Amino acid sequence: MNEGETASAAVPPAGAPRHRYSLPAYVGAGGVATAAHYAVTIVAVELLGVVPIAASAAGFATGAVVKYWLNYSVAFRSRARHLHATARFAAALALLMALNTLLFAAFQRGLGWHYLAAQALTTILLIAPGYVIHRRWVFR
Repeated sequence: MNEGETASAAVPPAGAPRHRYSLPAYVGAGGVATAAHYAVTIVAVELLGVVPIAASAAGFATGAVVKYWLNYSVAFRSRARHLHATARFAAALALLMALNTLLFAAFQRGLGWHYLAAQALTTILLIAPGYVIHRRWVFR
């Protein structure tokens, strides 16, 4: 470490826009949550024979638990009470899960795409609205 550096390089410098730290951390947390989402989805479809839409919903719910903790403690470093933050997080996820299900169904059933391709595009399309909702409302 150079003189004047802190042990935590991930902490944004004083006065730096919060999104310069929170956006990459949000995307990283989302990556971990997405890995959990996809793992549950794939296992449910391939090993348990669950229909893809139900498997995607179960995967989304699993990823949500992972995402809450990482966003609360790492990406946004929220100081909100968990009761308050979890209520808002649940509302945001209800909206995002509805969008996930609609987009996924449109791509997978409507267009006949493979369920993983449908989920990948759905995930990409939900990054921007998810970040805005979480940064400005859930964990502010």
